[in-house]
Amino acid sequence: MKKIVDYRKLLGVQEAAELQELKTVYRTLMKNWHPDKFQDNHENKTEAEEKSKTIIEAYHFLVSIAP
Repeated sequence: MKKIVDYRKLLGVQEAAELQELKTVYRTLMKNWHPDKFQDNHENKTEAEEKSKTIIEAYHFLVSIAP
């Protein structure tokens, strides 16, 4: 249960979020945190890789349990 709350908080969506909203939020976050945007700074690129993996995991999990 804590995982669901944490993933919703990470994506910034409410409990009643629909699939379309999840998809929109996911795409926006991935545009901001895509590792290719941080090619010039290795430290930022590493952080972006970790953040994007977490965002992807959260999105797939929330989509899998959505009604």
